[in-house]
Amino acid sequence: MEYERHELTQPLYGGVNVLRIGDTLVDTGHVAPVSRDALREALDGPLDGIDQVLHTHPHIDHVGGSQTIEALADLPHLVPEGEREILYEYAGYLRCAREEMTQLLAGFPSDATIDDDYFPIQEYYEERIDITRELRDGDTVELDEYELEAVSTPGHADPHLAFWHEPSGTLFSGDLVDVNGRFQYGPLLGDVGDYKESLRRIRDLDLEILVPMHGPKLTDPEDRIRASLADAERTEARLLRFLAEHGPCFAREFVIEELGVDGPRTGFITLIIYEYLRHLDDRGDIEMWVTDDGIRAEL
Repeated sequence: MEYERHELTQPLYGGVNVLRIGDTLVDTGHVAPVSRDALREALDGPLDGIDQVLHTHPHIDHVGGSQTIEALADLPHLVPEGEREILYEYAGYLRCAREEMTQLLAGFPSDATIDDDYFPIQEYYEERIDITRELRDGDTVELDEYELEAVSTPGHADPHLAFWHEPSGTLFSGDLVDVNGRFQYGPLLGDVGDYKESLRRIRDLDLEILVPMHGPKLTDPEDRIRASLADAERTEARLLRFLAEHGPCFAREFVIEELGVDGPRTGFITLIIYEYLRHLDDRGDIEMWVTDDGIRAEL
């Protein structure tokens, strides 16, 4: 099937895609000026004639144009069921996200926790966004001559939808499948168990192409899904082995000593490991708790 990929720049983490399918814009980039200004300009150029907006999930790098560009906020929006409450209280969501990250990264230098450029607290359009339809798993959407099926794929975020075009074997996968094959932290909305279940679910589709919202299309979907699941299982096994060998410890110790990560990336990787520890705790394999000194865990 035909679509256009436009890559925008976002703070810290490189590019983020917006897609054009007919008269529909899929996701709207980051709230930061570097992203929203480029998108605003594109709406008068290659993205001229957009009549509606479709969201995959409510993270700040996917709904930014909807929250900051008047012409987009006023267009009809199709969003995952459960996203309305987040979008309409977006500054509140970001405050809670920042509070969670600050708590989880206790023990790190203060300048390694929250980046104001990435998670700015400001005025957003919120309830001005014209949400005309909330999509559930199995719903269909008409985008130009294409009919896509919404596939509920929580894990990186909840809610999170992928969109399946069966005739071409194309799945617009949102942020479920990372180009590096790893689970990625998303404040407040992530769950490793759901992530693995969502990967298994899309594995059962007759996939030819994955179109993620970061980076170019992936033409080896089976290999990508298999690698993502294997990485998740490998990370859990390494955590369990590390805890067995070291006893009670902080999550950042695993990141530094076992994964060999140091420097600015240590905090973000620790947030990812927190989600794995939370999953293992929910499963009853370990005990995890968050202290004033950081995230601790033990078998």
